Amino acid sequence: MLSADQLLYVVVALVLGGIAAAANYADWNRNERARQAVLVATILINLAVVALYGVQQIIAAYGGASDDIVPPEKPAAWAALAGSLLLAGVASALLFRPVREWVARLFPAYQDKAKQQPEDMESTELPDNFGVDENFLTPQDGTPLFPQMLNYYTTESILVPRAPVYPVEQVPVQHASMFSPGDDYVLRGFNPASYVHLVALFFCLHLLGTQFIGFLVGGLESIAESYEEEGIAAGDLLANAFLLVFVAVVGVGFGIRRNGRQTLRRLGLGMPSLGGIVSAVLLTIALIIFVAAASMVWMTMVSDETREDQTQASEALADSVNTLGLAFLLAATAAVGEEIAFRGALQPVFGFWPTAIIFALTHAQYTLTPAWLIIFGVAVGFGWIRQRYNTTVAILTHFLYNFALLSIALSVPEETGETILRLFS
Repeated sequence: MLSADQLLYVVVALVLGGIAAAANYADWNRNERARQAVLVATILINLAVVALYGVQQIIAAYGGASDDIVPPEKPAAWAALAGSLLLAGVASALLFRPVREWVARLFPAYQDKAKQQPEDMESTELPDNFGVDENFLTPQDGTPLFPQMLNYYTTESILVPRAPVYPVEQVPVQHASMFSPGDDYVLRGFNPASYVHLVALFFCLHLLGTQFIGFLVGGLESIAESYEEEGIAAGDLLANAFLLVFVAVVGVGFGIRRNGRQTLRRLGLGMPSLGGIVSAVLLTIALIIFVAAASMVWMTMVSDETREDQTQASEALADSVNTLGLAFLLAATAAVGEEIAFRGALQPVFGFWPTAIIFALTHAQYTLTPAWLIIFGVAVGFGWIRQRYNTTVAILTHFLYNFALLSIALSVPEETGETILRLFS
């Protein structure tokens, strides 16, 4: 039997998955009704965010909350309303194509070696509404250009940039030197004409925005209290992982643009090589050393009181993991869900650095503290190994990193374990 929180995860996953599926259908079939459905759904989400994160906070602050809910302070409630209106306004602006074309400059396209196989390609005409010139990339030997699903393009020969629609500086080719003649190339990046990419950016913006609004209302104290009161349940971990994986799988077009085999390839999921496994272990060790060194520097720069204030949320989260089995489940679900969603689905669209920034910002327990820079460094490591090998190796690295720290903290004396959790969680 699902709890209320777990049922909410499932409902949210189905709603977001439905929007992502409609966006895929809109792109793949150029279906006007599907496009309109996506736009209507995004507008409804914006209205819901203003109502739940803004108006409801005002009502609660002025005596409208039930007895079992602690009302926010009035200034915090007004800040939440302003934040929700700003979030809805920015998200609504993304619905306009010129705005997305400007935003695309933040996610510059780049050439990357193709992970797809020939059977992944579709020899259909390039959709004119995608806003990409058919001569944007042409092969040296003059063979036809095959449109790739989710607007990635590849041929059997090296592709040479020609007559780009967007400024040349948005299409850096510094990666080309690492490829040898005969390698396949893929143009990756954010396509402002794609409804799939619009939905991905919209979801990320709301994820970060609602998290920041929550911080405005209660700060790190409220995050810590929620962890202390509710703890971590196995069902919640599984439900959260399901949400991330389900939306990622539907988002890349499973059942609409891709079959199961092509979906795994798009997400970078495959058997890890021996070199990938060895690299995952070595990178895990390197990340632990990096976090330890960075944490030591941080500890010398701030007072004990300040550090305790900044780490109370992450410490409360880590303290709720009190068994080795729960530590394993937390490490596994976080690794699988987050890596498939961020490194598998989003990194090919938004790029290496933006994805690392988004990933770090989604960790609420680090909000506006120096620990955010540390988790950003860890995210860079995960992103690099996904780019060097595949998402499966990134999952392995993420799991080893999480589980090693949690298991060590559980196996040493309590005082030492708390110190480790404060440093690394």
